[in-house]
Amino acid sequence: MKKLFGLLIVVVMVFGLVACAAPQETPAAAEEAAPAAEEAAPMEEEAAPAEEAAPAEAQVMGIVMPNATHGFTGESIKHAEAAAKELSAEYGFEYEFLTAGEASEQNNHIDTLLNENVDVIVLWPMNGDELRSAAQKVMEAGIPLVIYDRLITDFTPTVEFMGDNVKIGEMTGEYFNNYFADEIAAGETINILEFKGDLSTVPQQRTDGFLSTASDQFNIVQSFTTDWQRAKALEQMETFLNTSSVEEIESIQAVFTHDDEVVLGVLDAIAGYDGDATLNIRLVSGVGARRENLDVFEQYKNDYGIDQVTYAFSPALIRQAVELGADILNGGNPSGLILGETVEVDNSNAEEFRSNPIYITRYSLEE
Repeated sequence: MKKLFGLLIVVVMVFGLVACAAPQETPAAAEEAAPAAEEAAPMEEEAAPAEEAAPAEAQVMGIVMPNATHGFTGESIKHAEAAAKELSAEYGFEYEFLTAGEASEQNNHIDTLLNENVDVIVLWPMNGDELRSAAQKVMEAGIPLVIYDRLITDFTPTVEFMGDNVKIGEMTGEYFNNYFADEIAAGETINILEFKGDLSTVPQQRTDGFLSTASDQFNIVQSFTTDWQRAKALEQMETFLNTSSVEEIESIQAVFTHDDEVVLGVLDAIAGYDGDATLNIRLVSGVGARRENLDVFEQYKNDYGIDQVTYAFSPALIRQAVELGADILNGGNPSGLILGETVEVDNSNAEEFRSNPIYITRYSLEE
């Protein structure tokens, strides 16, 4: 038994030695395996999806206009908003639309847009001189500035767009010369009345243009400022007819106005006059070529012997100012003073003008 027990002990010891002698992974083998793992790492990095770039922030156009104090500005607001909506959808910019009843409010709107860091501003000043400081701040901030309709004297924005007010005045003067050619040739003095819009640069340019071409034989008996209002022009014309002498009333042969709405006020007063004087007004001029005016050309010619002439100046012109702002946002560099087209419309071509693109665009927003 002792021998058998001793033999078993020997066998166990032999198996223990064999187990202890089993091969183990050496440091060298581990180091040889490491490069394979390192080579796999770059493959994993290449397979990882790239991070998406953050979307670019949309550019913003600020539009500052007078509010709808009369028909022309009301139509202009609609066209400006329509143009901004169409162009922003096409080019991907955003816009902020602000209107005001006073120049001080427009100044506040400009400050708001500056604080918001807009990328371009389209400004229709109520009164250019009162907006000069705000406009200067825009330029100093490096923000492009488009000025529409009413200029700011002694100031240069990025670009200006307006109707050709000087030319409108010049063409009106020339029309008056041709219409009263016989009286001028006879050396007669032709008394007229003038009805301006307001005290901005627009009426001044139209008056200056008129005086530069009209014969010196035209005598402006009285000049009124209407604030572009039909009702105010009606009141002013009625006051003239009811307070002037018969001789003075009968001496008036023409009325030079700066706006078609004003024309209708003047015509209302003429139609309602029942005083002692015999009216001798033969010609009334306006600006706008509005449908409402064209509709009464024939009526006033037939009923009162009054001819009319007007110069196309559409509220849709504001679209071109908004387009200039969009052009700037898209990398364009418009500059200087850009003038809109001027078309003369009188009794002879009033119906034909209704097919003119200026007229069609003006009324394109109506349902």
